Amino acid sequence: MIMPNQKINEDFKKTCKLLFGTEVGELEEFAPYLEETLFPYKIVKSAASGKQVMMSSDHYLDDAVFASQEEVAKIKFAPLSINEIKDIDSLFDAASERAVYCGNKLFGKNMNVSEGDNISDCIEVRHSHDIFNSKYVAYCSIGRVSESIYGVNVFWKCNHDIRCAEVTFAGAARCFECYQSTGISDSYYTYNCSSCQDCMFSFNLRGKNHMIGNLQLARERYMPLKEKLVGEMAEKLKKDKRLFAMGDIAQMAGGKESGKKIEVGPGSVPKEVEAAFASTCRIVLGKEHKSGMVAPWLMSRAIGRKKIKGAGALPTYTVDSPLGRQIGRGELVTFDEAMKSASSKMELGENELPSLDEIAKRAAKHAYFSMEFREGQNQNTQDTVEAFNSTDVYRVWWSLISKHSAYSTVVTESEHIFGGWGRIMFSQFCIGCDNSMYASNSFESDSLYKCRNCYFSHNCENVEDGIFCFNAKGLRYAVCNTQVSKEEYARVKKMLLEYVNGKLERDGKLDVSAYNIGIRKASEKSA
Repeated sequence: MIMPNQKINEDFKKTCKLLFGTEVGELEEFAPYLEETLFPYKIVKSAASGKQVMMSSDHYLDDAVFASQEEVAKIKFAPLSINEIKDIDSLFDAASERAVYCGNKLFGKNMNVSEGDNISDCIEVRHSHDIFNSKYVAYCSIGRVSESIYGVNVFWKCNHDIRCAEVTFAGAARCFECYQSTGISDSYYTYNCSSCQDCMFSFNLRGKNHMIGNLQLARERYMPLKEKLVGEMAEKLKKDKRLFAMGDIAQMAGGKESGKKIEVGPGSVPKEVEAAFASTCRIVLGKEHKSGMVAPWLMSRAIGRKKIKGAGALPTYTVDSPLGRQIGRGELVTFDEAMKSASSKMELGENELPSLDEIAKRAAKHAYFSMEFREGQNQNTQDTVEAFNSTDVYRVWWSLISKHSAYSTVVTESEHIFGGWGRIMFSQFCIGCDNSMYASNSFESDSLYKCRNCYFSHNCENVEDGIFCFNAKGLRYAVCNTQVSKEEYARVKKMLLEYVNGKLERDGKLDVSAYNIGIRKASEKSA
C-alpha cells in the first residue's frame, strides 16, 4: 500500500473525527471508496522514465508520448526550421514529431502534491485533478478554494467534507454524502438542499435545519437521533471502509416511472448565443460559422447528457457524471418537480430511534432526484443542466457566473466559451479548449494557463501567439515551440486557419484535435 504524506493522512483523521465523532482508519484504506467520485482521468507510463503519470482527462490516446512535468526537458527533438513548413501537411508532420503530452502538471505555487494533475496554487494534494487554491485534498476533481476534502467533485468554498458532489457557490462545511447543494453545513445524505444545516436523509429543501427524511424535528429531538445515526456510520466505516451511497437510496426510491423514457431533442439556439458564437469565431478563426452545423463536433468531448422524459413524464436530464451514473432514469424528475416534492416526509414515532438502515429506507420513499440545479440570478440558460448566476448559456452542463457560452462541460467565471471537456475558468473567447485557466482567444488546446492566441497547443504557460506548442512557457510567435518572426508566424497561422475554416465549412468538424496531433487519415491530407 502506498502511504500518503503524513500531514494529509492526519488531516483526514481529524476530518473523520469532526464528522463521525471518532477516527475510522487511514486515508489509503478508503482509497477505492473515495476514488469512486472522481471525474475521468488516465494513468499512463512516462516515455522518459517508465513511471506512472496522471492525466486529467481520458481523451489522450494510448499510443501518444507521455512524460511527467519534471521530465519534459529530458525528451529532446531536433529544432524546427521554419523553412520546413511549406504547406498544411508539413505543419502537421512537424507537430506530430514533437508532440509530448505532459501529466502531473503543476501551475503557480504548490507544496506536497502527489499523483495530481492540473493542480494550481495548492498545498497537500493527493490523487486529484483540476484543483485550484486549496489544501488537504485527496481523491477529488474539479474544484477550488477548499480545505480538508476527500472524495469530492465539482466544489467551491468547501471544508471538512467527505464523499460529496456538486457543492459550490456558497459551498459545504462538515458534510458527508451531500449532493447538488450550496450553503449547507453539518449534514449527511442530502440532495438538492441549500442554505440548510443539520439535515440528514433529506431532499430538495431550502433554508431548513434539524430535518430527517424531510421531517422537521425540534433540536432536542434531532440531536440524539443524529448522534445515534452518526455513531452507526462510524462503526460501519471502521469495519467495511465504505457506506451505502446516495445512488443506493435512489434505487430504494425507484418505482416512480410513468411511461417510456423517450429522448427529447434540444431547443433552438438562442439568438444571443448564436451571435456570441459568430463573434468568437471571427476573433479566433477570422471567419464566422453557424453553430448548428458544428454543434456535434463542439460537443464531442463534453460530458455526456441527454434530455429525456423523466419519472413525471416531463423532460429532464441524465448526465454521465459520477453522480449521474448513480441515479437511474426511473428516479429522475424535473427541478420544479423535485422542489414541489419537498413537503413529502417520512414518519417517526415520538420516542423512536430507528437504525441507520431503517432511516435510509424510510427516507428513500420520499426522495425525488433531478440532475438540474438553479441558484442565484440566471437568464436565458436554455438546455443547461446546472446554472449559477449565468446569462445566455446553451447546452452547457455546469455554468457558474458565466455568459455567452455553449456546448461545453464546466464553464466557470468565463464568457464566449464553446465546446470542450473539463473545466475552463477565468477565460474568454475559446473554442474547443479543455482544462484551462486564464486563457483567451484560443482554439483546440488543452491545459493552458495564462495564455492568449494559442492553437492546437498543450500544457502552455504565459504563451502568446502559439501554434502546436507543447509544454512551453513564456513564448511569443512560436510554432512547435520555436520562436519565429512575426511575419513567418502570420504566414503559418494563415495556412492553418484556411485549413480549419475549410474543414468546418465542408464537414462541420475536424478529425485532428489537441489530443491526436498529426494523426490524420491519409484521405484528409491536402484536402
